Amino acid sequence: MPTRLDNSAVSTALEALPGWIGDADRIRLEILVDGDESTAIVDEVMREADAMDHHPVVESGPGTTIFTVWTHSAGGVTELDVELARKISAILRSAGIAF
Repeated sequence: MPTRLDNSAVSTALEALPGWIGDADRIRLEILVDGDESTAIVDEVMREADAMDHHPVVESGPGTTIFTVWTHSAGGVTELDVELARKISAILRSAGIAF
């Protein structure tokens, strides 16, 4: 089972993940997209998440999409979550999404 990171380790990881916020419980990123653009991005994120067998919670609302990640079995953020956040950020950058 992955090991839960402490607040200090999460804070350090977030320094390299612009736009992401959170603590040892959860990390999240809110982007300003909706509609077809959001659907396309979420689909790509989910393909990457499937490959990792580690999935974010995705919430879509008017004008925004929010990605939240944590490892349920560890009760908080692990290195798996940091890696998934990196991959989500890379997908967003390649799609030209500012965050």
